[in-house]
Amino acid sequence: MDFEARQSKKSAIINIDENNHATLNEKLKTANSIFCFCHGYFEPNSPLDSGLQLADANLTLADIIAHFTLKNCRLVTLAACETGLTEFKNTDDEYIGLPSGFLLAGSTNVVSSLWPVNAVATALLMITFYEELQKQPNIAIALNTAQRWLRDTTTQGFQERIKTLPVPLLLQKEFGKYFENQGVNIKPFESPYYWSAFCIIGKGV
Repeated sequence: MDFEARQSKKSAIINIDENNHATLNEKLKTANSIFCFCHGYFEPNSPLDSGLQLADANLTLADIIAHFTLKNCRLVTLAACETGLTEFKNTDDEYIGLPSGFLLAGSTNVVSSLWPVNAVATALLMITFYEELQKQPNIAIALNTAQRWLRDTTTQGFQERIKTLPVPLLLQKEFGKYFENQGVNIKPFESPYYWSAFCIIGKGV
């Protein structure tokens, strides 16, 4: 998945290539929420070259600043590695990173990660996070609830939860394999490494 842009209850998956950043902006500028599940990277010596590895090309911080207008967007979620890291040693006034690019483009909130993340833990966290957002609108509370759930759930709890996930059966089976050889009472994502990588930058509501 590259970008999923949500307008109210409608959603669309959008692919890009190196030459259509303006077209991507045109498709995203009316979105209320943008979700990106892909690989991310941070370039400490050249933060404007930090970005997201999409299916067709890389989307850099420089691209976001130059091309994006997200005045209608309440939430950008970057479910990728190291998307929340910033460079502060070589700037006079402000931090530079992917979240600041999306905030500069107009989004009021960005959820991003501070270190490389586990794919299974991240997928389960994000599914639960967005389900919580359907129950109540506060982004900070929804993320915190999802993080505590990920931290406190046992292997048995995850195995039961996987059966009800709104994902294809093949993906359910892949998730299930992750927990096959773990004790039923173990909390596999109890370490902060798994549940605390993601943070909110912005208003939080």
